[in-house]
Formats: sequence, C-alpha cells, structure tokens
Amino acid sequence: MRNRLMCTLIITIATLMVAPLSSATGQKYYKDDRDYAEREEINQTYQLAPGADVELSVIAGPVEIETTNGSTAEVHIVRMGETRKDLDCYTVAIDHTPNSLIMRHKQMRTDECQNIRSKQQVTLRLPRNIDLKLNAIAGPVKIGEIDGSLRMSGISGRVDVAQALGFSDISGISGVLSISIPRLSDKGIRVSGISGKVDIKVAGDLNADLHVSGINGDVNAAAPNVTINKVGHSQFAGKVGAGGSPISVSGISGSVTFRSE
Repeated sequence: MRNRLMCTLIITIATLMVAPLSSATGQKYYKDDRDYAEREEINQTYQLAPGADVELSVIAGPVEIETTNGSTAEVHIVRMGETRKDLDCYTVAIDHTPNSLIMRHKQMRTDECQNIRSKQQVTLRLPRNIDLKLNAIAGPVKIGEIDGSLRMSGISGRVDVAQALGFSDISGISGVLSISIPRLSDKGIRVSGISGKVDIKVAGDLNADLHVSGINGDVNAAAPNVTINKVGHSQFAGKVGAGGSPISVSGISGSVTFRSE
C-alpha cells in the first residue's frame, strides 16, 4: 500500500511539473528577463458586474492580482520575446463583457511559430467580488482577497492567496501553497495534488471539518482552535473550532500545517 501511495505521488508530481509548460503551445519559458530583447505592454481597463467570471490561462511568467472594493478591472501585461519573430507569433487575447473577463495566450498556427521563446508578466487590479479561475501558469502567483469562488490548476511556482471566502478548488501546483481562510462557504475548500508544503491559515472563529489524505510529510496543528488526529495510513481527520464546512487536503508531497491567521 505504501509503495502504491509513493508511486501515485511521484506520478502526480511529475505531471504537475510539466503541465503548465506543455499547455502553452510551443511556448518556452526562461527565468532571466534579460533573455528577452523584445517587449510590448498591454494596459486596459474594464468594468465588471458583481460576481463576474475572471479567467487567466496559459501564462509563462509571474501573476500578481490585487483586489479592490470597486467595479473596475485594470489589466497590465508585459509581453516578452527573445526575438521580434517570437513576439509577433503570439498575443494575450482579452475577451470582455460586463459579466466576464477572459485572458489567454494565443499563438499563431504556422511552422515558424511552433516553438517560440517568450514570457509574460501579468499584474491585475480586480474587484474582489468576482469568481476567479487560473489555469496553466508557469510562474509564481500572488492573489489578494477574493469574495467569490477561486479555482486554480496547473501552477508551476509558489502560490499565495491573501484570503478566500467562497468555494476554493486548488489542484496541480508545483510549489508551496499558502492560503488564509477567515470563513467558508457551505462547499468549503478542496486542495489536491501539491508538490510542496501547504500552509493554511485559519481564523480564530472559523468552524470546519478537516480531511487530510495521501500525505508524504507531516501534518501539524499549529493553531489553538485546530485538532487533528491520524485515522489511517497517511490519513488524518479533525476540526477547526466546532466543525462545519469541509476543508479537504489530499495528494501532498510535503508537510501540511494549519496555523492561526
């Protein structure tokens, strides 16, 4: 059983490490910005209705999202390419309606554009009352306070979430995950497939049921309102406060810590 668990974790980790890069069609990501001689900026503002869907996908580089109480979305994207051809072979397409803002890497389907050397830096200032989705990001991600739902998958880099209030589904991260939970929706939060440690900050008055499984590391209760016990091989169960909405954590290659917010 232990060998089966370790095999599953190794396969999951290997998948996480390549998923964000392979999702960007022919897009090669290099860490040193000095490799990119060609650059262009995208600066746009949009109005969004409360509860709007915001989606960002297939980005080779860091993403930082600040949130506000307003209704204006500010988009700042730096597109980079090693050569002019690399830069001309792709764009970051933006589709907007009052109820949605979708940004994604879009690459030309020609022979000369099959493999390009490119990178992006994305900085967004968004209303906090939105539903946010991020997919296939090859770089660190930092997110401010979100009132709506949060969905993330295929992230190659550290992820920091200042505050998540709605349902959160976070999976496929190759890096450390740090998230603060002041309160939960009825559906709670689900975290799975993380190649790195998980740090969950819980509020002092939070009530939640804890379910932890498939962990290749320690599980720590570092907050006075958290109790957790081992109930099986790599399985743990516990509560935050009096118990309530579920916090489910599974398939983690690293430690899991519940600490005070």
